[in-house]
Amino acid sequence: MRKTRAPSKATKQALIALFNAPDSLHGYEIMQLTGIKPGTLYPMLARLEDQGMLASHWQETTVGGRPPRHLYGLTDAGRALAKSLLSDGRQTAPSDLRAKPI
Repeated sequence: MRKTRAPSKATKQALIALFNAPDSLHGYEIMQLTGIKPGTLYPMLARLEDQGMLASHWQETTVGGRPPRHLYGLTDAGRALAKSLLSDGRQTAPSDLRAKPI
């Protein structure tokens, strides 16, 4: 049987950044908002997608020479988790979890 662990600080930051975003975000945008390093971020995003918290799709580029990029967005389950992280006794995210402007 698998144990359920509380989300890490980085996971909370990423979920809250995605929750506060008006649209899906690229991995680079999530890094800019949260300060999470790519070696932590991309495996975490893959795990969250495997757990059904995120959905991703490829965005074709309109700029020549730029490869397609993944866009990440919350699923209903991910949105519920992010909302519960925000409402854990608080109306807004604490300053260390609040999305930083790009």
